[in-house]
Amino acid sequence: MDETPVLEMKGITKTYPGVRALDNVDFVVHRGEVHALVGENGAGKSTLMKILAGAQPMDSGEIRINGELVHITSPQKAMDLGVSIIYQEFNLVPYLNAAENIFLGREPRGILPGIIDFRTMYAEAQKCIDALGVKLNVHTPINRLSVAQQQMVEVAKATSRNSSIIAMDEPSATLTEHELQNLFGLIRSLKAKGVSIIYISHRLEEIFEIADRVTVLRDGKLVGTKPIAETDRDEIIRMMVGRELKEKIPKQTAKRGSPALTVKGLSRKGVLHDINLNVHQGEVLGIAGLVGAGRTELARAIFGADPIDAGEIWLNGTRVQIRSPKDAIRYGIGLVTEDRKSLGLILTMVVRENVSLANLGSLTRLGFVNRREEKKIATKFIEDLMIKTPSTEQQVHNLSGGTQQKVVLAKWLFTKSRVMIFDEPTRGIDVGSKVEIYQLMNRLAANGVAIIMISSELPEILGMSDRILVMHEGRIVGELSRDEATQEKIMHLATGGQ
Repeated sequence: MDETPVLEMKGITKTYPGVRALDNVDFVVHRGEVHALVGENGAGKSTLMKILAGAQPMDSGEIRINGELVHITSPQKAMDLGVSIIYQEFNLVPYLNAAENIFLGREPRGILPGIIDFRTMYAEAQKCIDALGVKLNVHTPINRLSVAQQQMVEVAKATSRNSSIIAMDEPSATLTEHELQNLFGLIRSLKAKGVSIIYISHRLEEIFEIADRVTVLRDGKLVGTKPIAETDRDEIIRMMVGRELKEKIPKQTAKRGSPALTVKGLSRKGVLHDINLNVHQGEVLGIAGLVGAGRTELARAIFGADPIDAGEIWLNGTRVQIRSPKDAIRYGIGLVTEDRKSLGLILTMVVRENVSLANLGSLTRLGFVNRREEKKIATKFIEDLMIKTPSTEQQVHNLSGGTQQKVVLAKWLFTKSRVMIFDEPTRGIDVGSKVEIYQLMNRLAANGVAIIMISSELPEILGMSDRILVMHEGRIVGELSRDEATQEKIMHLATGGQ
């Protein structure tokens, strides 16, 4: 590798209202290396990348690219300097198609001035997508693509710019194993061409598979940088959290009660087919399957967010009609959604308002909200869940992804739901926060709450579930007990095996 770093960030400091997100951080990337950037939620990883991308100004520090001092004042300036960022939360226009998103703002021009050469644009966009090994028609609107497909469009958008530095913030969070290996193949290809990759992920096994070096941040400060060959998973975890994590998945089996939720013959044309399941009080029912198997669609159907064509839902032995989320909440069902920013929170509201959102009626008298009681409840959950926020009045969009997830959990805990559906509850969450969420699930189960947990992380499914259902193409194709379940058995069923 070239001795002159392709990127040097020195003394980077950034403060938000009440929070020092970065404190004198140094970060160096060499040409043609994959450099992992890790840390707990709120450690400052995304903030550092936003500064590199020109999306946020730094308070102090300097940035050099190929040894030259640069001033990145806007995203366009960053792109002009050869820097592309793939954010954890997608930056796509939902009503444009994949090709239009890939070339947005730099559409190829035809012979006549001001006219877009659509033939060239679609051909080049399809080449970028095909290079990822993904089956995707670039004429398809973004809002008709799955979350995983949208992620691949983001990757294609970055690679199409021929950038010399590409930062990927949790790029694998929604990808299947096949899609992940395609992504790794692309990364290795880019690395061979001299492109530098900054790879942010909470999945440490990925770091050891793809990275050359790893930098660890904690509470906005640089902890250290190490060659991957000279460290191990336990050392990185210690650097990230500042303590030992004895149990990665601390499962505690609760006493199983009577069926809390029963679903019979639930169907939705083209999406769900004759779904039958039950989950008992005190039980964690895991639902596994590949992206597109219908797991999230099942959760939304039970919660009343999507209509059903046929089927019955029973709660504690009584049949109920759930036609909307309002009905579900009234019957004591909570849903921690996969997409916390779009569906779980109102980002412009403060922590206090988000916590009370699903149970505001309990705080309302004669049309007025008791703000004092609302603040008291929010403060209690901040303390109980160790939510990192300067106050109850912090706007949620200023919080890290993991802290936002805890606010979502607080919202549903305040409803005292007796059936909780967790859809990818630890997506984009650091190892320390994951353990806290697992412990919370243990406490809920011990108190008799019935839990449905949807997860793409098989160790999580195997570690936390009492029983496991596997879905494929909108159907439940198998059920495994905790004792008999293995990754191999789950994957066999998830891919259509019998």
